[in-house]
Amino acid sequence: MDSLFRDHILDHYRNPRCHGTLEQPDARVEDSNPLCGDRLRMDFRFAGGRVAEVRFTGSGCSISQASASLLCEAIEGKTLDEVRTCLTCWASTTWGPCAASVRCWP
Repeated sequence: MDSLFRDHILDHYRNPRCHGTLEQPDARVEDSNPLCGDRLRMDFRFAGGRVAEVRFTGSGCSISQASASLLCEAIEGKTLDEVRTCLTCWASTTWGPCAASVRCWP
């Protein structure tokens, strides 16, 4: 099973989805981790109360870049409430158990 997850992460690192920038995004978030040097920027475009488009750029380890790719793929097309749920699920998966009833990923 570990091999399956490792292959999935490596695929997103080598072939990132939603990579790039948006011209005149509705929102932009930039952050970095001073401990390891990872940097991430995400551009968002909203329509009808949903994330219509999301793109990311950044630099860092394979895990950070693959995670950005996975997150963008997961939230595109979702409402902001669904995005909050996905982020809560992602955080609890990272740091503790995730509720089985929450469907975060496509």
